[in-house]
Amino acid sequence: MTDFTAFKNRSEFAAQLNAGYSARLNGAGLSTNPHLVWHDQPAGGQFPQVNHTTPKLDAWQHGWRLADKDQKGRGGAR
Repeated sequence: MTDFTAFKNRSEFAAQLNAGYSARLNGAGLSTNPHLVWHDQPAGGQFPQVNHTTPKLDAWQHGWRLADKDQKGRGGAR
């Protein structure tokens, strides 16, 4: 997983970090991440699953989680 505390990575993935942060503030769930690639499970599986991750997917989720943490630290959504 990419270290998003490093300035280089925060700069490179700023668009995804900001998009994830904004999505969380607008009430979107983690499953709305536009970088998710859903795959059907093998026979007998009931739910689709994410098969692999990418740095952009991780950056979006990191931004989402930062917003979630920030909101919870302030007493939740306003």
